[in-house]
Amino acid sequence: MASKEQLKAAIHAAFDSAVEGGAGYTKVYAAEIKQKNFIVFRTTTVSNFAVGFRPGQTDLVIVPLEEKSGTVTPGTPLTITEANRASVKKRDLQGRFVIKTTDGQSFKLSILPSVPKLLAAGYQLPVEQKAEYEAFTTLRDALTTA
Repeated sequence: MASKEQLKAAIHAAFDSAVEGGAGYTKVYAAEIKQKNFIVFRTTTVSNFAVGFRPGQTDLVIVPLEEKSGTVTPGTPLTITEANRASVKKRDLQGRFVIKTTDGQSFKLSILPSVPKLLAAGYQLPVEQKAEYEAFTTLRDALTTA
């Protein structure tokens, strides 16, 4: 398994390759964990994202990520601006950042300052992002108080 630093660099590189001017963004790793309970079993789906933003602005870009053996591949980026942002919640009942768009897309993102290797067993990528997390909380607070 790749180290925390290698994974973080791969996530940033994937974002930069998918977003024009990506190097100018602050980026955080986010995961969306969806669980469905059935009578006999429970399924858990984990989706990985890179969330990019520029300090002092409220626009953000969400890039879906696929990780396999330390290689991170970006999906199609979604830019969320004032024009297409429907709602933002600081936290839901499970402590996730929730953002909805006007076209019906919804993201319930878990963003942690440090994802321990223990959570990596649950398919979250182990990354260290304390400085980026602090910058993100400033954006999150600006979005939820606006």
